[in-house]
Amino acid sequence: MLKYFFAFVFGCLATVASTAQPLPKAVPFYKAGQQFTAKGMFNEAIVSYKKAIAADKKYDSAYLALSSVFLKISMNDSAVAVLKRAIKVMPRFNDGHILLGIIYRDYTRNADEAIPNFLNAYQIDSTNKLVLYSLAWCYNDRSKFRDAIKYGIKALEVDNNYRPAYNELGHAYRSLQAYQEAIDQFKKNIAISVNEQPLYYSGLCYLELNDKAGAEKMYEELKKINSKSADGLRKKIDAKQ
Repeated sequence: MLKYFFAFVFGCLATVASTAQPLPKAVPFYKAGQQFTAKGMFNEAIVSYKKAIAADKKYDSAYLALSSVFLKISMNDSAVAVLKRAIKVMPRFNDGHILLGIIYRDYTRNADEAIPNFLNAYQIDSTNKLVLYSLAWCYNDRSKFRDAIKYGIKALEVDNNYRPAYNELGHAYRSLQAYQEAIDQFKKNIAISVNEQPLYYSGLCYLELNDKAGAEKMYEELKKINSKSADGLRKKIDAKQ
């Protein structure tokens, strides 16, 4: 979880730095913060990032970096406060909305708090597959499976090969026991491009419908593409009485 979060933060920093030019007086404080962070001198980094923000209230990268340092030292509430402050100054700060959602989802384990932040991000950019998948994940967590399906499908409309979205769709359909509906959806995805996830989940759904022939067909298709999922589906087919 931490590795995923910080990889996302650093990606955001690279993007923001290339599109939003900070005020020159703020840059030295930010760079000092980066150096302190790299050395594990987190208290010094916090001071430097705060100075960067004081010098430039709209310094996107500094807000992201400061919040990430707070998370490194388990000061989750402070990380949230930093991002809320940033969003107050910059309401369309999309990375800020996304990171808030991630903190609520993964750190404080509160999907109800995460959802509004991901929805804010969705309003700003409706084509962000991470946001769409995150909404599907959160709605599944809250047992709102129809909403999870809605956003899972949207994520796959952006990237038909996006594995996390298939995981959420598979969970939602199976929770609803909507097996034929799931098969119909996965057929649409397979028609766009053949990949293992919709084939595998279709196979599971066929088994739930006691259609071993349908499951066998999915197994054969998985073998054709040398999918690692083929063996898993084979075991489930063989175990089906």
